[in-house]
Amino acid sequence: SFEVKPGEMIAFVGPSGAGKSTVASLLPRFYDATNGSITIDGQDIRKVTLDSLREQVGIVPQETVLFNGSVYDNILYGRLDATREEVEAAAKAANAHDFIMQLPNGYETMLGDRGMNISGGQRQRVAMGRAIVREPKVFLMDEPLSNLDAKLRVQTRTQIAALQRQLGVTTLYVTHDQTEALTMGDRIAVIKLGVLQQVGAPTELYDRPANVFVAGFIGTPQMNFFDAKLVKNNGKYAVQLGNLTVELSDEKQQRLSAKDVPEQDVVLGVRPDHIMLCADGVKGKVDVSELMGSELHLHMTAGGKDVVAVVQTAN
Repeated sequence: SFEVKPGEMIAFVGPSGAGKSTVASLLPRFYDATNGSITIDGQDIRKVTLDSLREQVGIVPQETVLFNGSVYDNILYGRLDATREEVEAAAKAANAHDFIMQLPNGYETMLGDRGMNISGGQRQRVAMGRAIVREPKVFLMDEPLSNLDAKLRVQTRTQIAALQRQLGVTTLYVTHDQTEALTMGDRIAVIKLGVLQQVGAPTELYDRPANVFVAGFIGTPQMNFFDAKLVKNNGKYAVQLGNLTVELSDEKQQRLSAKDVPEQDVVLGVRPDHIMLCADGVKGKVDVSELMGSELHLHMTAGGKDVVAVVQTAN
């Protein structure tokens, strides 16, 4: 279980088939939970009418469907009794006001069938305006950027994050892209096969993952894993990897000592940017190198494992 704090954006992330969209569908009761409960402001969502519930939840879906009409009318569809000022305020908040153009004949920008006369990014902004005009208690965003190209995705996620902070509306953001989760979420909930693995701030998940799955899922390139042994020499903990012995940091020494952890086989996780190239380390062979601007990603074979190292390029 987990609780979303008022005004917080929590990113729900996991691989395809993990159950993210199912969780998203439970909030507006597209499906009903068979066990447990979901509450908004302490009220069980199954004890309110569907109309009342869906007034409280503003949905921005993966596929934004707009109808043949004006941008103004598409935003108004979010709440049909909204005043013109409220619609225009919602459009402005969603950064959609730049294409609600007042034409000489008095009509706003017209859309063709399914709103295809404007770009994908503009359609998502109209969808945001439609959700905002409802003045919901909760925003539910289910992979809203997955159909956009890479450049537009980065630009739009920045706009969404800024808008959410400006409005202060509690938001559940569902995504399969862990970069989106890390950059947008105040906290991140990682799910695997319908089971929550960890909920915490982005730095917490990156620096102190709860298990191997979270460690491998959060971070790009993915963390490297090695079969190693935890040993204790002169009262100090170290890990042995082949012929290499590495003493652990003071923080890890204290945590292990406090629990009097015995020597044992362990899974050693190493971030690609924590690997240094040297002459006397673990031997490896570079299979592929990828230039990523200021970084070089080296894909190697070392100790029978596929390993990725990130090396800074010279200025």
